[in-house]
Amino acid sequence: MSSFEDYLRGLDLKPATVYQHRKYSAYFLAWLAEESLSPEQLSYSEILDYADHQRQVGHQVNLVNRMLLAVRYYFTWLQKEGKINYNPAAGISLKGAVRTVPKDLLEKGELETLYESYAVSDERSQRNKVMLSLLIYQGLSNAELHRLEAGHVKLKEGKLHVPASGQTAGRILKLEAFQVMELYEYIHVTRAKILSERSKERSGRKPGTMKVTEQIYQLFISMNGCENIKNSLYHFNQALRKLNPKYKNAAQIRQSVITEWLKEKDLRTVQYMAGHKYVSSTERYQTSNLEDLKDALNKHHPLK
Repeated sequence: MSSFEDYLRGLDLKPATVYQHRKYSAYFLAWLAEESLSPEQLSYSEILDYADHQRQVGHQVNLVNRMLLAVRYYFTWLQKEGKINYNPAAGISLKGAVRTVPKDLLEKGELETLYESYAVSDERSQRNKVMLSLLIYQGLSNAELHRLEAGHVKLKEGKLHVPASGQTAGRILKLEAFQVMELYEYIHVTRAKILSERSKERSGRKPGTMKVTEQIYQLFISMNGCENIKNSLYHFNQALRKLNPKYKNAAQIRQSVITEWLKEKDLRTVQYMAGHKYVSSTERYQTSNLEDLKDALNKHHPLK
């Protein structure tokens, strides 16, 4: 079985080109991990979402096209290895800015049912239910779940501080009454148990690479004490898909929540709640604009 690098070298590409494709494919794989997606799950729509993400962080069309070329090479390699049946990035090359349309949205009732139907049976599922409530009721992203610290939860005020990042603005969001109790139990009981368990010796762990409990600030941590919860989110997603086959990922929940907010609140309020730096990012979720956006995509397809 050859590696992706071996595959690229076999194409007689220049060493600098091989390095570039490896680097850009690593960016893509990092985005997949952040969205808790696997290559086998992807379609054309997710590739456009990735292109949209790169445009929103400020990359020019030419650079995004080079990044997409690396993605195409990566999927071609996966095809040759027999890991996927088709290349979802085949033929995608942008002419201009990408304007993706929120799609396959979940309605408010479906979101609430998803939350209510997620059963709690142990520390892991209780942690996951808290994360799910923040996705559904505060519209957080996976990346924001990773960045949250215990100190960002203001239980007395019934509020959550979501720190700013390179992609989103910081904001303070109101917690629902039931979330205050849920978060209190998680922080003071469940999370404390997880932190306690991490100090116990287990085979396969490398104690020298682990932080002591007092240095763990992340609100959500894995059951083995790792601060990175990407694997936890991946398995969490699999469980949610069993509860509702329409469910895709956390990004879909966030898109659905923002769309629902716009049915009840004004544009600027939703922009703040969503952490959008530009109001145009919020406007594309307005239901009155969705059909116009779909028509625009049909008339000005981003493919060459």
